[in-house]
Amino acid sequence: MNMRLAFLLFVMQVLASGCATLTKGTTQTVTVNTDPAGAICTLSRDGKTVAIVNPTPGSIPVEKASGAISVLCKKTTYQDAAGTLASEFQAMTFGNILFGGLIGVAVDAASGAMNQYPDMVTITMIPEEFTTPESRDKFFDAMKAALLRESDEVKERIGKACRAENCASELAAADAGTKAKLAEIEKQRVRARVREAG
Repeated sequence: MNMRLAFLLFVMQVLASGCATLTKGTTQTVTVNTDPAGAICTLSRDGKTVAIVNPTPGSIPVEKASGAISVLCKKTTYQDAAGTLASEFQAMTFGNILFGGLIGVAVDAASGAMNQYPDMVTITMIPEEFTTPESRDKFFDAMKAALLRESDEVKERIGKACRAENCASELAAADAGTKAKLAEIEKQRVRARVREAG
């Protein structure tokens, strides 16, 4: 075996053994917050509980995986509220193709290290009852305004990062998601109870 081949085998062995660390390992810390604070939130994936935050806000370690994590929060005098932590392909994985080669990508994919969840999720808790129709409408109008601000930020990020051939479809998906969420907020407004006078 010549020196060049021996060196190449050595490099491949090092990359295969250490490449998973390039994408920050197979676990990460996620912070769960609610507005208002003090809720109990259960995080589950594929129907199995992965963590419980009691009370919010709180930070917990979770295993990285391609599946989304469902978040269900409960708090006295508030409706149950749900959210989702969607797994995202880590940007570092592209660096791994440069530094770890295809071997590194394969190891990361097998271990789940190339999946990344958002570092924080905030769930808005909706009161079970409002004192007046005006207080109800003020609450839901604020929710809509916050959603529209977030939607604008998301579309701005898409515009800066998307490939030309994908921009239109990604922006359309963002608009569809915003429209669905706005409709959900209006349904919640209709279902919200207002305390009867007297």
